[in-house]
Order: sequence, then structure tokens, then C-alpha cells
Amino acid sequence: MSLNASTSTSLSTLKVASLLATLVLSGSVLAQAAAPSAAASAAVVKKPAAAVPASSPAKKELIAKILKIQAASMDGLAHGLVGQPLNTLMQQAAQAMQQVPAEKREATSKAIEASVKKFVDENAKLVKERADKLLPSTVGPILEERFSEDELKQLLAWQESPVSKKFAQAAPDIQKALVEKIMAESGPTLQSHLQALQQDIVKQLGLQAPAASASGASKK
Repeated sequence: MSLNASTSTSLSTLKVASLLATLVLSGSVLAQAAAPSAAASAAVVKKPAAAVPASSPAKKELIAKILKIQAASMDGLAHGLVGQPLNTLMQQAAQAMQQVPAEKREATSKAIEASVKKFVDENAKLVKERADKLLPSTVGPILEERFSEDELKQLLAWQESPVSKKFAQAAPDIQKALVEKIMAESGPTLQSHLQALQQDIVKQLGLQAPAASASGASKK
């Protein structure tokens, strides 16, 4: 990301991207909040619990193979987790860049980008190591409990198939294309709505208008 060129445009994009991330996280939280209610309803109905598929050495071997394949995708997960909090940080950096003398902005931008890259590389490695360590004890029991040996065989066959591997390779491009399309078609609307929300909150809090509005008024 270049902090030197089109700072205001980057700032707007980051705000919208941050809003999209917040909406996604909010949906996840709501889903988690609804889970206890669903569990409570099930308890009231008192439906008989589904039988846990029997365990066996063959089943454990299948799970180990599935987890090994899953471990290969942990790198992308780690980079995603590490990159989440950077939106706000880069937004603040873009704002601060306005205060840097013009002749120093390019060098400052490159220095910041190098620091961010170093942070992502170092911490993504740390997160991946933790994920690899936790995968067997976290995902393994879920596969053990919810899948029969035959189902695990089918799952493993799919994961090892050329089609599955091809889809996994295409997944980042698919996600990137979708996000870019969403941002192109929904970004301006979301940005406008976000600005309206900010103004409404400022009004309700009885705070002063943003500096841009204040400076515009002083020129009249």
C-alpha cells in the first residue's frame, strides 16, 4: 500500500473495508449469541441425542490425514488474522502522512510499508505455528464426534482430488475478485452512509463538526 499517493482515496477505501469487516464480525457474533438459545430450545424439546460415531484406529488415521491437508491452508488463515487490525493502523498512518513534509513522504511511506511487512511476516509465522499446534486438539475431536468413518473417507477423497486442489488454489483469486467487485459497486454507497452515520453521532453527542466543515465555514 502506498501512503504517498492518493491518501484521501486510500483513507476512504480503508474506512469502507473496515466497515465491511465489522459487519462480517458482527454477523459472527450474532450467530454465536444465537447458539445458546438454539441449544436451550433443543433442551426443552428433549430430542434424543444423535449417536456419536464409533472411534477406531482407521478413523483416527483418516482424521490425521485430513488435518495434514488442512494444515496447508493455515498460512492464509494466519496472514488474514494478523492483517485484520492493520486497517485502523494504516488509516491513522494515512492521516498522519498529511503532516509529513512533502519531500519526506516517499521515504516515510516506504519505511512504514517495510515495518508493516516485517510485522505481518513475523507474526503470521507465529500464528501459523500456534494454529498447527492447536489443529489436532481442536479440529480433531470435532471430526471424531460428528463424522463417521465412511464420511471421513468421502471427505478425504474430496480433499485429495485434483478438483479440490484446483479450487483451493483458485480460492484467493475468487475472494479477491469478489471483494473488488463488492467495493466497486457498494463502496461509494457505504462510504456515504458511513459519513452520514458519523455526522449523526457527532450531532447526538453534541460535538463540534469535523475540521473540514469548520475550515470551510471560516472561509466564508
